[in-house]
Amino acid sequence: MDSDDEHLSPEDAAAQALKELPSVIVRKNELREDLFQKLQVMCVQAIKDNKLQKDIAQQIKQKLDKDADFNELVGKGPWQVIVGRSFASSLTHESMHMSFFDIPMYQETFLVYKSLGVQAA
Repeated sequence: MDSDDEHLSPEDAAAQALKELPSVIVRKNELREDLFQKLQVMCVQAIKDNKLQKDIAQQIKQKLDKDADFNELVGKGPWQVIVGRSFASSLTHESMHMSFFDIPMYQETFLVYKSLGVQAA
């Protein structure tokens, strides 16, 4: 890393991370484009930081649950993250809060969604 990289503003660092993203195959995405790009950066970073799929998923979930941009719906359920190579699912999620995509470079598939909030009885 040269000295120029150490002094990047947060916006420049985000732009650099986006430029370095590997290609993805989107199966279904309901997130806004800015959130989807931010999610992709989180996923790639989690892959680089962890070896096990459960740890990758946990790191992404923790970041999503804490990030204000991903939690604009007050009082709704938490984020759920599934990382793997072969899985099936049937789920109910908040509208516009789901993304399902592959990152072929890492041979991983991601299913990320915000679960429904608790319904009052």
